[in-house]
Order: sequence, then structure tokens, then C-alpha cells
Amino acid sequence: MAREKLPRNQLSRTAKFYRDNPDADDKHKQTSSIAAKKPARKKKNAETRKYRRNNGLEGNGGGDVHHTRNGKLKIMSASKNRRIK
Repeated sequence: MAREKLPRNQLSRTAKFYRDNPDADDKHKQTSSIAAKKPARKKKNAETRKYRRNNGLEGNGGGDVHHTRNGKLKIMSASKNRRIK
């Protein structure tokens, strides 16, 4: 069952845009799904899922898993992870 839509005053600017422009929302979903199907993206997601499972984070919330420059995985807050990308 899909969750209920949030009221407009609780949405971010981007969410408001996509709610008001369904054609743009469809295009965004289409390009996102294409990017998610790339083998490199699948491999990276599999690595982070495995790391989260092994560290007891899978399904329990917690921080994001970040790939460092030397290839190691590290747990950090979601906001900090977004800042460095």
C-alpha cells in the first residue's frame, strides 16, 4: 500500500515542482531508472548493502555507507554524505 501524500506545505521545493509538473516527474523517473540499471551502479549498491548487512544496519536505519577515495567503505550521517558528493 502506498503511503499518503504529504500536504503541499510540508514538501521541499523540488517535490512541489514534480507534483505540479507530472510530465517532468515522468521524465525524471525514467532517467533515474535508466541510471539505476547500469552495471556499475548495481555493483556499488550491492557492495553497500552487503556492508550494511554485515554491520547490522540493514533494515534498522542508521547512517549511510560511503565509498572513500581509496575504495574503503565508511558509515556516516546522510547529511554529511550528501555534502561531500
